[in-house]
Amino acid sequence: MSKSVSPGEALERIFEVIREEAVANPTFAKRLLDAAGVTVVFSGPDAAKVADPILAAARAEYADFRESFIGFTEKDLKSLLKGFALATDEQIKSVKTKPKQSGLVDLMWEGAKRKLDERRVK
Repeated sequence: MSKSVSPGEALERIFEVIREEAVANPTFAKRLLDAAGVTVVFSGPDAAKVADPILAAARAEYADFRESFIGFTEKDLKSLLKGFALATDEQIKSVKTKPKQSGLVDLMWEGAKRKLDERRVK
């Protein structure tokens, strides 16, 4: 049952399995992104499932953080803000920027930095 293939073909098959698993499993994709240690611009319908604004704020300056999240929908940004407890409902409702995503990203940055500071104090 053994089929001989070139090293390049074997690696391509392995990487294809990794790509497929990353698409199907957001937790796995997040682990891969964390291991890469680079600024990632999230996009696509599943971006909010793999994004961790606290981790992103720990690894990036404001400009890179903003670039990573500015393309998210208002709904996804609100979900991240609530899911990571980065802002209250009142804070989210008080965002009046145009476009609203811009203010929500700023609010997320502030909340993520606050969470990081809280972790350092403990």
